[in-house]
Amino acid sequence: MNAPVSPQSLGMAKAVFISDLLLDAENPRLAASHHGKSQEDLAVILEMGFDAFAVAESMARHGFFPSEPLIVIHAEQAGKYTVIEGNRRLTALLGLTRLDIRKEFASPERWEQLASKSAVRGDASVPVVVATSRQACTPVVGFRHISGILQWSPYAQAMYVASLVDGAGLTFDQVHQEIGIDKRDVSNLYREQAIAKQAQRLGIPTGNLEASFSLLQVAMGSTKLREFVGAPLGSRLHPGNDPIPDDKVAELEELLGYVFGNGAQEPVITDSRQIPLLGNVIAEPTGLAALRAGETLLAAKQKIDDSEVDPKDRLSRRLTTAKNALGAASADMPQFYADADILELLEEVSAALRELEPPTS
Repeated sequence: MNAPVSPQSLGMAKAVFISDLLLDAENPRLAASHHGKSQEDLAVILEMGFDAFAVAESMARHGFFPSEPLIVIHAEQAGKYTVIEGNRRLTALLGLTRLDIRKEFASPERWEQLASKSAVRGDASVPVVVATSRQACTPVVGFRHISGILQWSPYAQAMYVASLVDGAGLTFDQVHQEIGIDKRDVSNLYREQAIAKQAQRLGIPTGNLEASFSLLQVAMGSTKLREFVGAPLGSRLHPGNDPIPDDKVAELEELLGYVFGNGAQEPVITDSRQIPLLGNVIAEPTGLAALRAGETLLAAKQKIDDSEVDPKDRLSRRLTTAKNALGAASADMPQFYADADILELLEEVSAALRELEPPTS
């Protein structure tokens, strides 16, 4: 594994006017639907989703730290530079120096107040390192945001890995060497984003998959759930291929609905700790049938348990539970003999008991 690369080793260090810096329209931190948006739209998205205001407060008070230069590459527009590393900081700078951008933010008043006290002005320049290419920035970005302490969300990490594999043509092993994470983690991140892309392309509802991407990662760590949808090990997925076979697309839609919901139904899990249970339930025909019938995950698990015991033992257990519950209820009953709701419920219990009596000949 390579050691982290310092920003200064990537290329030429220089000072660049803020007005000549562009936010990265291919920023892996952003959802794919945001790629290619205008500079104004990108700034609004970054300000809203990544707390650029906190960065701006520090800059307004202390200025831009020269020891942390932005990493940039030459943009297609002459004389401009695209920021590859430091988009949140550039958003903060734009909010402090450009009225047209900060007035589009969710709370422009606080930005206006901060800008009025800031020493950072629109004609200021900031230190940058001009890298030779986007790919040349990979070691710094990867170590900092995937294997380092300033980690991106799991979805952003997966999209960045995909950009290196699909965009730059790197192998899983080369990505592992470049960004410093285990080769298996590289291939799994690639597989998970490929599943998300395939589902989106097929029109399968994915709920909040991007925000809760780690749930998909946990689900694909389950052998039973991988088998249910036909997903391969990450290391066996050929880049560019769909991970889910055509004859398992329906199962993929089912699984994503169980994990993320689909608009028509809520997810059957409440957190990632229930995913192993989901795998066990789906692997049993009785449990899967119960989920497909709209049962809860716990109800489906109970049906599996019930199907695995002797009918007489199951009946005995249920009657014992009912007897114990009625015994406990008897302690509270005297004070509610005149309560209409309780009396109605008592009659329902009596009717249920009568239904258990053997039929008369």
